[in-house]
Amino acid sequence: MARTTSISEARARLPELARSVASTPGRVEYISHRDLEEDIAMTTRSHLRYLEDSLRELRARNAGAFRLGGSIASDLTDADVETGIEALKSEAAAAADAKGDRLPG
Repeated sequence: MARTTSISEARARLPELARSVASTPGRVEYISHRDLEEDIAMTTRSHLRYLEDSLRELRARNAGAFRLGGSIASDLTDADVETGIEALKSEAAAAADAKGDRLPG
């Protein structure tokens, strides 16, 4: 379970936070600072290593990821495909605009 703590509270409770994070496998403590756009995460080295290894494994699995080009056969020309994509984009934009118009305010 992750918790968010202000930087001043974290500074005052650092030993306690460190013991809590170290004693709870996988725990993450977020530390917020008003001058930073993102919070800082505090966790154990072993948990960080586990996350990095998991990410590396996922990236390796996706190395031969699916590519659309050449994966299907069609009688459509490139121009037909582009026209269809543009039509879908226009429909999606119109639907989003209509949804926005229904919002109160």
